[in-house]
Amino acid sequence: MLRTSLRNLVAYKVRLALTALAVVFGVAFVAAVLVFGDTLKQAMTEAALRDHRGIAVDVRGTKHAVEHLQIPPLDEPLAAKLRALPGAASVTGHVTGFTAVVDRDGKLVRKKANATGTNAVPGRDGKDPRYTLTAGRLPAKAGEVALDDATAKAAGYRVGDRIRIVARGPVLEQTVVGVFGTDSAAVEAGGSLTLLDTATAQGLYLEPGVYGELRLNAKPGTTQEQLRAAAAPLVPSGAEALTGDTLRRDDRDKVNKEIASLRTLLLVFAGIALFVGSFIIANTFAMLVAQRTRELALLRAIGATRKQVTRSVMFEALAVGVVAGLAGFVIGIGLAVGLRGILNNIGADLTSGPTVVTGATALWSLAVGIGVTLLAAWLPVRRAAKIPPVAALRTNLPPSTSSLRRRNIAGVLTVVLGGIVLLAGIKGSATGNAKVFTVMGGAGIVLVGVIVLTPLIATPAVRLFGALLQRVHPVEGRLAYQNAARNPRRTAATASALMIGMVLVTSLTIFGTSLKQLVDRTLSKGITAEFVLSSSSDGQTLTPEIAATVAKVPGVTAVSPVRSAQVSVDGKEHQLTAVDPASAFSVLTTRFTQGGPQSLATGLLVSKQTADDRKWRVGTPVSVTFPDGRQSRLSIGGIYDEAPLLGGLTVSLQTLTPHVDVVGDDFVLAKVAPQQRDTMRDTLRKAVGNSPAINVQTAKEVRKDFNKLFDIMLNIVYGLLSMAIVIAVLGVVNTLAMSVFERTREIGMMRAIGLDRRRTRRVIRLESLIISLFGGLLGVLLGLLAGVGGVKGMARSTTDLTVVIPWDRVLVFLVLAAIVGVLAAAWPARRAARLDVLTALRTD
Repeated sequence: MLRTSLRNLVAYKVRLALTALAVVFGVAFVAAVLVFGDTLKQAMTEAALRDHRGIAVDVRGTKHAVEHLQIPPLDEPLAAKLRALPGAASVTGHVTGFTAVVDRDGKLVRKKANATGTNAVPGRDGKDPRYTLTAGRLPAKAGEVALDDATAKAAGYRVGDRIRIVARGPVLEQTVVGVFGTDSAAVEAGGSLTLLDTATAQGLYLEPGVYGELRLNAKPGTTQEQLRAAAAPLVPSGAEALTGDTLRRDDRDKVNKEIASLRTLLLVFAGIALFVGSFIIANTFAMLVAQRTRELALLRAIGATRKQVTRSVMFEALAVGVVAGLAGFVIGIGLAVGLRGILNNIGADLTSGPTVVTGATALWSLAVGIGVTLLAAWLPVRRAAKIPPVAALRTNLPPSTSSLRRRNIAGVLTVVLGGIVLLAGIKGSATGNAKVFTVMGGAGIVLVGVIVLTPLIATPAVRLFGALLQRVHPVEGRLAYQNAARNPRRTAATASALMIGMVLVTSLTIFGTSLKQLVDRTLSKGITAEFVLSSSSDGQTLTPEIAATVAKVPGVTAVSPVRSAQVSVDGKEHQLTAVDPASAFSVLTTRFTQGGPQSLATGLLVSKQTADDRKWRVGTPVSVTFPDGRQSRLSIGGIYDEAPLLGGLTVSLQTLTPHVDVVGDDFVLAKVAPQQRDTMRDTLRKAVGNSPAINVQTAKEVRKDFNKLFDIMLNIVYGLLSMAIVIAVLGVVNTLAMSVFERTREIGMMRAIGLDRRRTRRVIRLESLIISLFGGLLGVLLGLLAGVGGVKGMARSTTDLTVVIPWDRVLVFLVLAAIVGVLAAAWPARRAARLDVLTALRTD
């Protein structure tokens, strides 16, 4: 039996190779994700370890203090006390924040996401051991900076040049006094590192005289834990003392958590690709078994048992899985390298480092390739082994209908169950993630039920498409329809692979388009300010100076900064927004369902969803714990419809600011006189020093940026799902190629009675078109069901969210399905047309 299996592998190598290719793509996706994750994890971990190199103990703000914008008093008196500890060899104060370098053209140098500034800490020799000076010296006073050599080279700056730098506030004029080499993670990720004197850095990033962290080095014979224990009693409230080993371990855990989330997301799409590939594997082995029915029956007749027949064919599947797993692993390494390069080119700012390939990745790739292949091949093989030898030796064996009957019943029950869950999600009382998961779970169950029912649906659908094609090509259209309808199981399995991709693409497009319109509509109604000023670097805030400067510009009639902070309200964490009560509702329009903005100066405004979730009404008193730990009793003065710029809770600037050490504005809204709208953009840019780190945009441009964000997310999803579509195309190619082999004699007969090569190719192309349109149309319909259901479910808890179906994209998806059919048929059609007529007629 082993020799028989090996001979079959050689005999059916082309057909098995096409099957293996589908598995290869799925395994390559998995391998690429694992290699990419391991590579990124090692690079980020090593970068974090380098940044903490030589630290025995680090005194820094607690996680709670950092998240709540509090500055613990890590000052020079504390540093002096720590230096006096018996085990402390040295104590240095450090402060770090966002600082970008402006080039001669007024643009930021290198990647702004990793633009970092810090203070130089020179020793007695005037050097900082963390950096290697290649020119000049370290900055010693205000107005002096040192640049990393990559930034200096990129901008063309040298020692003595006057340059501009920008942090959260206005542009600063500085003199370059030094250039240095560094292995800083920020620089390796494509950013810049700017060294300042300590006093300037403290004023820019925190407060005068305050450090962000104090780093302690231990004397010989003193352990990290001993030094930490000695330093702990001196640490003020809001700060903590951590050993260097703890820092490094925490960094590794943080990196692992971040990478795990990204890897899980990517593996979901890899799983989709493998799921689609499993249809191709099952279909291929079902066709191979059908073509070898007499051969397998002969083996049974001469003494082979069912188990031997099963093991023989499963060995073939095992061989396919091994080859696919190994090939996928190798290709996956290349994909990981390419993925890293693509992400860096679009601004992902990944830390540099060597590609990491582990034995675990190789084993997982092999296990996935083998596992998916064996599982997908099991049912066709098991079905073949059950055929009695005598029945299998008959020609034209009629297909069994009992299994299809059971399958149809199971499919109907599954669709009904999914429909019940879907309606429960849409109409039920669940909210938030529970509602979304219920709706998506119901849609998923419906999808499984439809996959089970596809053989039943295939027959009338194929007949309909065949009737339409016969109007254009009567003979070829009829032959194509009959070929597709000959085996509903085969047509259904081939179409299902394409259908799954279409379901996901369509439903996600509806979700994205509906959410995009919601945000666009809300922003267009909510912002009445003509201009919005924000940081051009994600996650950075603007100093209060910016709002004050804008307010003094002639022609500006109203200005309101928008700030945010994390607070606790009646014991539950919330994101809080703060605005200027005097001008906020001159630059914002918010519809109140209860109360109004008049109580903002002393009270609390909440969104309708937050009020419903917490069972609040106007006048309800709540206890708010601010970032500094102090509590206030505030009354709810108004409830408003959803407003993305305000979030769930809103207070006045005067209420929040005293409780925050690091004051920063997320953005600044400015309303201007109508006659000055056309010229005000340039005026505002000039007022903030023409800083490239500050965006000055109209409200319309802000909406466009939000729309671009949704489009980018959708394009990323399309890219990740493209692998599943490619595998589905391979499935159509494989099915048609094997179908041509199966019908060799039939094709020869048609050629003999007058069907020329051109019309033979057309028959195969039309058959492929029927299968692809069936899968595409079914996928689009199910995608519409899932997308519309999901949006309607969310709309019950989100005001103004309506279903938006982008019919133009839906039409594009159907056209793409048709193109898939035409392209997939190219090779099988050519092969069918090139068959030698006499040889084909002699085929058994």
